[in-house]
Amino acid sequence: MINYRHQPTRCAIGILIILLLTMTIRMIHSNYIIGSDGLGYYAHVRSILIDEDMHYANEFLDFNPFGHAVPDPYQVTATGHVPNPYSVGPALLWVPFFLLAHALTLIAGSLGLNLAPDGYSILYQLFIGFGSVSYGIAGLALIYRILVRFFETQEALIATLLVTLATNVVYYLAVEPVMSHAMSMFAVTLFAFLWMKSIGQRTKGELLLLAFVGGLMIMVRPQNALFLSLLGLEWLGLFKTNRSYLDHWRKHITDGCIFSVFLLVALLPQLVAWKILYGQFLVDSYDGASFDFARPVILDSLFSSRHGLISWTPIVFLALMGMVLYFRKNVRLSIALLVAFFLQVYINASWVDYWWFGVSFGSRPYMNCSFIFAFGLAYLLSITRNIKLLTYPLFTTLVLWNLLFVIQFTLNMVPQSEAVDFGEVLSNHFEIPNMVLQYF
Repeated sequence: MINYRHQPTRCAIGILIILLLTMTIRMIHSNYIIGSDGLGYYAHVRSILIDEDMHYANEFLDFNPFGHAVPDPYQVTATGHVPNPYSVGPALLWVPFFLLAHALTLIAGSLGLNLAPDGYSILYQLFIGFGSVSYGIAGLALIYRILVRFFETQEALIATLLVTLATNVVYYLAVEPVMSHAMSMFAVTLFAFLWMKSIGQRTKGELLLLAFVGGLMIMVRPQNALFLSLLGLEWLGLFKTNRSYLDHWRKHITDGCIFSVFLLVALLPQLVAWKILYGQFLVDSYDGASFDFARPVILDSLFSSRHGLISWTPIVFLALMGMVLYFRKNVRLSIALLVAFFLQVYINASWVDYWWFGVSFGSRPYMNCSFIFAFGLAYLLSITRNIKLLTYPLFTTLVLWNLLFVIQFTLNMVPQSEAVDFGEVLSNHFEIPNMVLQYF
């Protein structure tokens, strides 16, 4: 009999070590970790703490040797600043890691080592990447903590590993950790964890904490604001309480007012940044983005060969099936989580000129729904305990498919921003072992 008591910690440590080795190898091979959208997010913390300003022209000109897409450094706003549409949440989460990297770089310089304290030399790259990976691992730990409240330890652990290895989570931890998605998963899962923990019996302190975490998750990725629907559904009466009708509404109106005030306080860093950059506290920083909320391309977002969520990561279909089946056990929680998921589908599918999200392994914005996918998988595992000989090979196959797909995507064996041919993907799966054997 396997003792699963200590397995989650061992798994987390093992995954962390593997990710750090992968990140270090990438740094040696490509000479950078902070790149792509990460340049925009990182510009906030680097400019404020090194240059002591919020003028980003030098970040986007001088520290972009690989020509990654960044905001136009020659464009200025009404306040004379280069616009930066990337939110400040990731920068806030990176601050401790940045400060540690800066201190170590200064110490190394005093010892004669040639490390520039410019915010981009090797220690900054490694520590910012380490920070993102750490938040990602923390998010997975929180997913596990959510699951063990409802399922057996073994099922919770396996479901967490499945959502790590059989979805795009593994890609955005191992290959592109400095995108916002690992931190988005962490912040959303923390919000969901705190929400589930205190449904129906929330103290004022827990409400304030929920407001500040809600603000953080919105500042990491604005679309995460839709997860506030979990709280909204609770206040609308989805979850039973012993209070009278009048007491119910009086309490939730009061809680809603308190939550809204402290959510606004939590959002101040983003509001102040917009005021400095654009001259206004509220800004559509993604100016030019075309959303069509009347005609969302939902089927494309879910099933297209161009980064469709389910077509690229088919285990999500099983996860959603599990969430639907969970109706018979806890209809209210199942409804709340599925509503939160479909709100994400709606917003992602409404971005008509970018619903495939560019160079993306699968549909990357759905990584914030990882705790929902894990929940559905855990329930499937719980109701198929007696047919493990059928389900475990299926899950293993989906993990292997995803990992080989990640390798193909990373090595440019398939298009990175266009539709893929899944027949070609399958054929490439059999080529990868041959490539490895030839290498050795």
